[in-house]
Formats: sequence, structure tokens, C-alpha cells
Amino acid sequence: MNSTSTKKRLTTRIGSGLRSRAATVVGATALAVTGTLAGTAGTAHADGHGKGWYAVWGTNVNLRTGGEECQLRPGTVNCFRVVNQVSAPEAVYVYCQSYGIESVGGNPYWLWVMPTHGERGYMSSYYIDNVTNWIDGVPEC
Repeated sequence: MNSTSTKKRLTTRIGSGLRSRAATVVGATALAVTGTLAGTAGTAHADGHGKGWYAVWGTNVNLRTGGEECQLRPGTVNCFRVVNQVSAPEAVYVYCQSYGIESVGGNPYWLWVMPTHGERGYMSSYYIDNVTNWIDGVPEC
């Protein structure tokens, strides 16, 4: 085989791979935008890939706020005001995460979240459908 045909096959293979990846990115972006515009939550991140929509697996999970202590070390004691509740199969938008004053189900992290309805608040990371307690790629609050 000569070098011209090898280059042509390699270029074709690279080009088709790039087109395939580009189509995947465009399709995923379109789905995310469609879900956001339609007012529905996107797909949950089962293995944590940063800020975004994550599924809740619990029932009547409290979203809490409070004063400065709530922001510094969230938990039921410091975040005494329940402002909302979420239940499966709902999803919440996770903005950031903190090490809390309390551990729920062995998970010490708390998340600042926005539900699809109502007020934002802190909730235990324990109730998020994620592989680990700490969600990779989500910044610390």
C-alpha cells in the first residue's frame, strides 16, 4: 500500500470520528437545552461530572436555610428553616457542596441546590443518586 492511500484512509477515519463526536456533543447539548427550556430537569449524573441536575432518591427530603452558620457548616441544627421538600423521581440542580456539621447515612456532605419548583436550600448529599458521597467536579461552597 502506498503512503497516499494510507494518509487518505487515516484522514477519512479521523474525520468520521470527529464527525461522530461532534454529532454526540450537539445531540447532548440539544437535549440539555430542550429539557431546560421545557422546564424539566436533565438526566442525573450518576457518577458526578460537576454542577448540574442530579436525581433525588428519597421522599420528602428537606431543603433548608438559616443564617451565617448554615452557610459555614450546613446541617439540620444550623439550617433550622425548612423552605422546600423534594421527592423521587425529582431532580435538583446542584451548585456547590460543603462538609456539614452532621452526617446523614454516613455521608457528611451537604449540597446547595435548586429544585424544579420553590426555593433553594441545603440538603444532605446522602439523598442524591450518585456513586460517591462527594460529587466530583462540583465546587465547594
